[in-house]
Amino acid sequence: MKTAGRPLQFLRKHGFTGDIWPVNPRVADIDGMRCYASIEDLPGTPDAAMILLGPVGTEDAARQLSALGTSVAIVLAGGYGETGPAGVKRQAALSEAAGKMRVLGPNTIGLLNLRDRITLSASGALDTEHLTAGSIGVISQSGGILGSLLSRAAAKGIGLSHLVATGNEGDLEVCDILEWMIGEDDTSGITLYLEGLHDTKRFAKLSKLANRAGKNLIVYKVGKSEAGALASASHTGAMAGDDRLYDALFAQNGVVRAERFDDLLDIAMALSMGKIPKGRRVGILTSTGGAGGLVADRCGLAGFTTPAPSRKTAARLASLFSHAGFTADRNPIDLTLAGLTPEIVSGSITALLEANEYDVVIPIVGSSGVGRPELVADPVIEAVKKTSKPLLVYCSPDAPAIIHRLNSAGVPTYAAPESCSDALKALLKI
Repeated sequence: MKTAGRPLQFLRKHGFTGDIWPVNPRVADIDGMRCYASIEDLPGTPDAAMILLGPVGTEDAARQLSALGTSVAIVLAGGYGETGPAGVKRQAALSEAAGKMRVLGPNTIGLLNLRDRITLSASGALDTEHLTAGSIGVISQSGGILGSLLSRAAAKGIGLSHLVATGNEGDLEVCDILEWMIGEDDTSGITLYLEGLHDTKRFAKLSKLANRAGKNLIVYKVGKSEAGALASASHTGAMAGDDRLYDALFAQNGVVRAERFDDLLDIAMALSMGKIPKGRRVGILTSTGGAGGLVADRCGLAGFTTPAPSRKTAARLASLFSHAGFTADRNPIDLTLAGLTPEIVSGSITALLEANEYDVVIPIVGSSGVGRPELVADPVIEAVKKTSKPLLVYCSPDAPAIIHRLNSAGVPTYAAPESCSDALKALLKI
């Protein structure tokens, strides 16, 4: 399907129930939906408009929509400020034509409100069948990255609330969207993909406002290298600035900076639990010694400790097992010889969560969990409902279905041991 037809298809596919008024002078209808020959023929004033035209047509449409009283227009087309002086002039002309009407873009992929099933976007990521509504907001200066985060969240079972791509920021920019999102009750944390900021002072104020509102900000800022900074400037025209200054800006204002792109959603998932560890002591429960070693190693490098179980906890664990050869005198606690059953896994997780010597518990899904997903998944889902301690899961085999199931149930679950340690660092804001 052509880009111009995608927004209509996606609105209907994902359950939008409001009025949709396509404007196209060349056809009378699209898939049974009446088309209007011009903006002047519309039966009313649209709350929001998507403009999918070239620069000249976009400017005319913006002027007409503004005269109607439309609140905001989303301009998908590129060829504006990101292309050089001529594009900057076109962008200024677009702003003038829009008048009091707010503009998202140009050069944007649009916005999504998954809570209310409003998909004002042409992103191909919306071809997915299942979008999980949740409490994590996403702001991106790149439309392609917005689509990437949407598809990654869908695959992992991570629920999102609102997603906005700001593009060239000819009018609405990151701080405008951030201020609005902080005020949204259905959004508990906000992730940002940044190429640069127009107003660092305003961003600092909003970061503090988010902290007071109990909403974590997690940022992936591109441009650490000279190549990345140049790429950002050529992409949306953003001025990246000295990356060390961004590091200081984030650190001073309680913003978590994700060092790896994949951690942007993973860290947000951990923070969405609202459970902060009281210390750095981690209990690891595994049925595969190698995976336990991986997680322990990454936790150690991140400044966490993995103390052995106390005598009380060791005795409680030992009482669960009848198989000879199991010892509970070390951490990670390896259940390989214990005889794996959901009851044993459940009892072991509960024992570690109730132990005074652990602040965080990380159960590991081993290869046996691929054929028996209930082995660890069910006990973890039940345990997370009853504990005030953070509980994270590392999935050692390639098991997307298990990761999706656990994240969907509110259990932060990761495919890389590094993600576990990075999430723990974010929880303590180390």
